[in-house]
Amino acid sequence: MAVFKYYAKIDREKLDGTGLYMVSFPDLENCFTYGETMQEAVAMAHDALRELLTVEEQQGNHIPKASDIKDIDIEAGASYVLIEVATDKVEEAS
Repeated sequence: MAVFKYYAKIDREKLDGTGLYMVSFPDLENCFTYGETMQEAVAMAHDALRELLTVEEQQGNHIPKASDIKDIDIEAGASYVLIEVATDKVEEAS
């Protein structure tokens, strides 16, 4: 089983007045979700990341290396949460 860890950026939406917690992954394009609460946003981030990485593996696409938190441009007011997921891909023994 392949295990991946990526930081999710969670930011409270203020522009449209919904107050939703918007989630994105600084290292991954096209991986977004949201939640009505911070807890829901973290759970949704876990699901979105697992689904994206599973599809990328199945299609044989390159999966970028996750950045260390010190290498991510931190935005004021945002929270950064380390999300760990496992996919079905079996890693080869070294």
